[in-house]
Amino acid sequence: MKKNNFKKIAESIIAVGFKPAENQISILGSGFSIDWKGKILSAAHLYNQLAPELRDKLVGMVMTKKDETGLEYYTWLPLSLINKDDKNDLAIFQLKNYDQTILRPLVLGDSDKIDVGDEAYFIGFPYAAQLINDGFGITLVTNKTIISNIKQDGIDPKHPRNWFIVDAISNPGNSGCPLISFEDGKARVVAIMT
Repeated sequence: MKKNNFKKIAESIIAVGFKPAENQISILGSGFSIDWKGKILSAAHLYNQLAPELRDKLVGMVMTKKDETGLEYYTWLPLSLINKDDKNDLAIFQLKNYDQTILRPLVLGDSDKIDVGDEAYFIGFPYAAQLINDGFGITLVTNKTIISNIKQDGIDPKHPRNWFIVDAISNPGNSGCPLISFEDGKARVVAIMT
């Protein structure tokens, strides 16, 4: 697996937050780009936990450029909810001013091809607010894991796989980030961390 695969994947991940006041940001979790028009896939509970009066203050922290030394530059852009599926904890948001970013969509894979023992990775912004407050700045974290178990509820025969259980700890801020598998060296999103 090439080292720069993760550098390219990082260009697809955003932090999801909201602005409680003009010069304040609270980070809720993560999300990722799924098309070239600014659609972001994330976890519905990030939106649901917000008080109704704060939902129009949603923002996404997105990468706007990388320089030749590898230094990454980010900005906060408005996010709005397009649709959500509470049962499956999924939400699609629209990122405004998408053309100001270098976001690239991730490819969605087939979760039916994943099995217990397979390696996977999740990439998000755990403890982002705390790390920023501690002077570490914007910190995108990659975690390696394996699929420990696959849970099925047996209710919907069209969707026999409801949850992957992984052996790595997903910390606050990782909710909504992609769980990635590599097929033939290519990154594929097979689930979303909740």
